[in-house]
Amino acid sequence: MPSFTIESTYRLPVFRHRTYEAATIDDACRLAINDGDWTGQKEDYESSGPTYLTGIWPGADTAYMATACSVPAGFGEGERQTQPDRPGDGTVNQAVGPASASPVMPRCRHCGSADICRDANAVWDEVAQAWSLLATYDSQTCERCGADSNNLALWVPVVEPGTAAAFRWEVIQVLEDASLAGNADFQRFCDDRHGQQPASEAAACWLTPSPS
Repeated sequence: MPSFTIESTYRLPVFRHRTYEAATIDDACRLAINDGDWTGQKEDYESSGPTYLTGIWPGADTAYMATACSVPAGFGEGERQTQPDRPGDGTVNQAVGPASASPVMPRCRHCGSADICRDANAVWDEVAQAWSLLATYDSQTCERCGADSNNLALWVPVVEPGTAAAFRWEVIQVLEDASLAGNADFQRFCDDRHGQQPASEAAACWLTPSPS
């Protein structure tokens, strides 16, 4: 299976709080705009933008070293789809995975686990007598390794249980190293052991140096 190095990007707003002495509000605003000193700046992670792709190269770890491929339509900045958080409610939107003919799923970019959660806000529905989802936020948490960030999810194709691809992810989770997903040697290693060893044994073999 081919490997590709992907450069993913998201925009992170940066802000500062500073007091300006001025005769009018307009004058104070001009001072703020022209102020080039960003000492003490803060990052607004809650308002960070959706992830989009800014570079693709064939092979593993080949960013800016191999001839770049064109980013397909639907994966660039401003091209990602959005969908309502609640059916029929178009006022609360969240970014979803890139448009694709194949279903995708999020995995932790650190340990490879599929147990990814997002922060959300819910309100009590007195009629339904249940909590109703109001909005979801960018912050994502891995329930397996505890990693937490706005860019934690690694979007990968959904794999069928029992397949060689599913076995590779099982081994990755034991090793807690999602970067192996793009390692061609690791893929061949797992494919050779699929159906022959449990994931824990395969992971131990991967970590054991080959005899010289």
